[in-house]
Amino acid sequence: MMFKAFFKSVALAALLGLSATPAAAGDLEISGAWLRAVPPVSPTMAGYFELRNRGDRVVKLEGADVDFAGGAMLHDSRTGEDGQRRMVHMDSVRIDPGDRVRFAPGGKHLMLMKLTQVPRAGESVEVCLTFANHDDLCTDFPVRHSAP
Repeated sequence: MMFKAFFKSVALAALLGLSATPAAAGDLEISGAWLRAVPPVSPTMAGYFELRNRGDRVVKLEGADVDFAGGAMLHDSRTGEDGQRRMVHMDSVRIDPGDRVRFAPGGKHLMLMKLTQVPRAGESVEVCLTFANHDDLCTDFPVRHSAP
């Protein structure tokens, strides 16, 4: 019985490790993707990743499609004149040829809203990034309590 639990743990770790590998759609590459685990009653959760444009034209990230969320928005965290940090909505994020943009805690992030189900830590779910001028880029986002 103990060996069975051990092998399940090893298999889960291997699957989580595989989902951390970069995904690509043509000239775009996403790496380091993950979602922050939230309580099961939370209506929102945040996603993080790095997106690299290896192509020769500007790409505009507009949002994401996720089966378990009613919507997705791009946000940035900024400090106001009063010294308070606030989330600011971004209509799109421009990625020039050869550039990369990082979505990380405390900065840019993907906000998933109106969750119809809440994935738990240890699970992995598909998120498809959507663009104004490029095909969608879909990959698995492991759910974690903290950054990898």
